[in-house]
Amino acid sequence: MKAELNRELIESLNESSNENFAETLNNTVYGVVYQSLEQLCEKSPLVKMEKCVFTPVDEIFLGSFCQRSQYNYFLGVDNPQIAYNSKKARNWWAYVWKTFKESWRIGRKKKKKRKVVEEVKETKPISVDKYNINDFKRDLFNRIANNISQTSMVYDYSDHISLVGNDDFGFGVKVNIFVCYYDSKTEVFKMFRESRNNFVDYAFKNRFKNLEDKVSRCGKSFVDMAKLINSIYSKTYNVIPNQVIVESLLFSCPDLLFDNDDVYKTFVNIANYIRMMSINSFVSICDENLPLGKEKLISLTNSQADYSKIVSMLDKYKY
Repeated sequence: MKAELNRELIESLNESSNENFAETLNNTVYGVVYQSLEQLCEKSPLVKMEKCVFTPVDEIFLGSFCQRSQYNYFLGVDNPQIAYNSKKARNWWAYVWKTFKESWRIGRKKKKKRKVVEEVKETKPISVDKYNINDFKRDLFNRIANNISQTSMVYDYSDHISLVGNDDFGFGVKVNIFVCYYDSKTEVFKMFRESRNNFVDYAFKNRFKNLEDKVSRCGKSFVDMAKLINSIYSKTYNVIPNQVIVESLLFSCPDLLFDNDDVYKTFVNIANYIRMMSINSFVSICDENLPLGKEKLISLTNSQADYSKIVSMLDKYKY
């Protein structure tokens, strides 16, 4: 027997998020990042404040956040020298031989144990011709650590920095700052993948424009639908769905399905429409000429299954 998503439940879910909290959090994150960037720029010949671009993405940009949302931001630095220094010239045969030797050694016992000697290495300044995107992320990490309270924590990952702390950011909140090279000519964020020794493009300009155009036509109802899908999905699967998929599904829905005077009626209309259509009936929020199933930002994040999970979730309930 299907569980029921009645009007009372849908309306209560829609009103459950705290917009004032999100605004306060956003201001706090901007304050910490800008303070850290200013300190970094004073010591770096390659990083200028006016060449840094910081923007919220996903739920924090649209306002469709829910209790399990993570607050994601992209920070890009526009400097071709940093981008050039990030890519390493690789001797292919040397790389293959090194990989072979490492795999051959796996499982072999070493006859002699070497004594581990702990050495304190001094941090040497990096020359301009070697300073890369990881060095920029490390310098930012160190300055952020000094600009948050002692009860907060900052974590350094391969492509982003994460912040947590009840006093600074709120209970159970995780802030992710993805550090990239920014190409001001194309307005594209380029995230360096060290394992592939190349950059992956993240273009938000067209995505943001499409969202703003859709909201201008459909009103707050569009944001409410994204918020409801995120809330129900997170309660069903204990995780937030890929926001490119959520935004693309709603962007492709006809405008006449959105009713700003009746959130429950709109949700039922949207849910039925998504359930009836195939994935290739929807276009990408990043490129309205591209079918959703061919969107690279979905395959890059291994989120292909999120579409099927959303449809399955909507099929579980009666309205």
